Amino acid sequence: MKTIALFLSSLLFLNCSLKRNNIYGKYSWDGGYDVFESITIKPDSTFIFDWYAGLAGNGQTKGKWIKEGKYLILNSDIQPNEKPEYILLKELEKPNDSIEFKIVDRYGPIQGANCVTFIGNDFIEGKTTNSLGVVKFSKNKFEKLQISFVGYSDIIYYFKSSNLNFFEFEMLEKQGYYYYFVNEKWKIKKNRLYSKRVKSMKSLEKNYYGK
Repeated sequence: MKTIALFLSSLLFLNCSLKRNNIYGKYSWDGGYDVFESITIKPDSTFIFDWYAGLAGNGQTKGKWIKEGKYLILNSDIQPNEKPEYILLKELEKPNDSIEFKIVDRYGPIQGANCVTFIGNDFIEGKTTNSLGVVKFSKNKFEKLQISFVGYSDIIYYFKSSNLNFFEFEMLEKQGYYYYFVNEKWKIKKNRLYSKRVKSMKSLEKNYYGK
């Protein structure tokens, strides 16, 4: 009888141990105010991260994970800077006293793009492009140009000393609603996962992802 009891105890301990070591499955976090996130850890060393932020939108990231001790190391399939922020189509020298910019996308000129000039971090002047996607600024009065338009990645362009005074940029659509993981370390603890970002929100009742 004692042998049977010992055997059953061993099985129970082994079963509990396997459950603790099984990291696969879906973990969820509720941030309140219609903010939800979940991560599904798959046995094939891939994961799916889903997020929802009410009116701000929602998105999904897929990637790969490895386990190092008590941590998961997460890397998204798409990494930052793998996609260019913009395309510089033309650089020309024209016979005029201003610097001219033409802003387009893959469909044609962009009207209403915000173009702001700076010297260092100091704002100098702001204008918007016309129906031809064109805007002009006075020469030699700025060092940096920032161009923005809803739905597109910002263009930040630093000027070098040259006689070029016409530039045509193609704006590229943003990588919509994408959360990047770059060697991001999440701690494994029982049936919970802790990310630094969520764990730092100490005001929340739940600052972890749970099964």
